[in-house]
Amino acid sequence: MTPNDDSAELEIELEQTPPAELAQGLDPADEEARPLLKLGQPGGQQRVFVTYTCLKQMLAHTQRNLDAEIGGILLGQVFRSDRGVVTILAEAVAAARTDAGMGHVTFSHETWADLYQYLESLATDADIVGWYHTHPGFGVFFSSQDRFIQENFFGGTGQVGLVVDPVADSVLLFVSHEGETATCNGFWVTGAEENVVAARQLIAKLTYAKKEAGRRGWLASWGQRLQGALGRKQPTEQPVPPDEEV
Repeated sequence: MTPNDDSAELEIELEQTPPAELAQGLDPADEEARPLLKLGQPGGQQRVFVTYTCLKQMLAHTQRNLDAEIGGILLGQVFRSDRGVVTILAEAVAAARTDAGMGHVTFSHETWADLYQYLESLATDADIVGWYHTHPGFGVFFSSQDRFIQENFFGGTGQVGLVVDPVADSVLLFVSHEGETATCNGFWVTGAEENVVAARQLIAKLTYAKKEAGRRGWLASWGQRLQGALGRKQPTEQPVPPDEEV
């Protein structure tokens, strides 16, 4: 959330429950009637499935503001299958009343009050299994603050954090496992048969970034955006005079 300030105050409230043994369930890949589309190279013991509806909701929200970070929470379920831990992301809920800027987004107490009120309004039980936020124009990666949030508030096995760069149309997914955060190689997009064409078109516009952007790359991109905002070229560096001439 705050790429360059590890000491920034973080306002976040999330009801933490003791770790529980994950329930057993059917891996969506075993359901022959369920269409599966790949984004990246999904697989391994951490298997993530995102419904077309959820992906569409999230991407639509991330396009609303290209000048500041925005985000929200992801609803779904986490369970174990014969192939490993399965995370299903069923709905993306946009966070309102946040404190946002180009380099940060803060979920305030009011933000969480709105989100919990929405959860209570749902007819069925919904679990918060992750969160998402944007890095508009400066790449998809986890800053140290993002990693802190993931490990301390979404650190349960199978919970996720997803970063979207709405300018570059790129995404990157992070998954928690036993308190550690790891980059995920990709995920599957699921949906009804009538949504397959639309889902393919949506996925075709996206780039799945398998590697985190380095610090230097982020700074270079930030400098380019700042230069563009100022509408002028960066001034040529002038030689520093000797101390006695200063």
